Amino acid sequence: MREIAALIMVLICLAFACGCTAQTSPQKTQPQAIQVTTQVTNQESAGPTEVVHIIASSFDPAILNVKPGTTVTWINEDTISHRVEHLPQLPGEKLLFRSESLSPGESFSYTFMEPGRYVYGDPQHAGGRASLVIVG
Repeated sequence: MREIAALIMVLICLAFACGCTAQTSPQKTQPQAIQVTTQVTNQESAGPTEVVHIIASSFDPAILNVKPGTTVTWINEDTISHRVEHLPQLPGEKLLFRSESLSPGESFSYTFMEPGRYVYGDPQHAGGRASLVIVG
C-alpha cells in the first residue's frame, strides 16, 4: 500500500511539474522605425534639395548633378555609422564639409553654392570608394 501511495505522489509531482512549465514560441520582432535627425554645417537655403542614401557602405546616387544653391542631405540608412566628408582633389583645395559620425537614421546636409566637381566619401568605410556632386 505504501508503494502505491509513493507511486501516486511521484505521478502527482510529475504532472504538477509538467503543467508548470510553459513552452515559449519564438516571437516575431517588428522592425524598428528609424528616427532621422539632421546635422547641418551651414545655413540651409530656400533653394532645391536632393537626398543621397547611405546604404551598404555606398552612396546612392553615386553621382549627383545639381544647380548652385542646392542643399544635399545624406541619410544613413545602413546598419553601421558613417561619415560624409569632402575629399579635396587639387593642391590648395579647401575641405568644405565633414559630418560627425552618423548613426543609422541620422542625416547631414550641406548647401552647394559654387559651381564645380565635389568628390566626397566616408574615410572610415567604403573601401576608398568616393562619390561626386557636380554643381553647374
